[in-house]
Amino acid sequence: MPVAELPTQDVRHPAAVRWLHWATLALVLAAFALVLARELFDGGPWRALLMQVHRLAGVAVIGLALARIGVRQRVELASTGVTALPMRLAAGAVHLALYGLLIGLPLLGWALTSARGQPVALPFGLLLPPLIERDLDLADTLEFWHEAAAWTLAALVGLHAAAAVFHHRVLGDATLVAMLPAGRSRS
Repeated sequence: MPVAELPTQDVRHPAAVRWLHWATLALVLAAFALVLARELFDGGPWRALLMQVHRLAGVAVIGLALARIGVRQRVELASTGVTALPMRLAAGAVHLALYGLLIGLPLLGWALTSARGQPVALPFGLLLPPLIERDLDLADTLEFWHEAAAWTLAALVGLHAAAAVFHHRVLGDATLVAMLPAGRSRS
């Protein structure tokens, strides 16, 4: 299959959109890595530290997702050549699901932490207020949903990345190029 040529016009999305996109991905990957690395420890300070940093990454993901929504309301994206209505609708649905999970997944984690009776500690000794009262039975249910939502997010991120590669390599449009994080766009 031939590789599509990079477009010759500037089709890059605004820098703030690109930066927030890649920063969100980095934090989501970090949150996954931290919670998976936590499983390497049976207990003790390392396990607790990894979980605490995982929670902080989740709080930061909410902040970045809200910032992304705010920026998207204020800036216009570059035209990437995608005009087919079914593709635009599918992309919109996946983006809506991604944003919902980027906000909902950390909120589930916060509720899970609250249900376990644990605090969500922020830097400088700040604590987030508990979302719910301590309830270990509810914590078990929330843990199931938090994990299911995490794997759903992972699947959607994979679908999102595969779609970008499909647009670039098969359709030859600028969808992937528009979101590249750095470097000079071709002119």
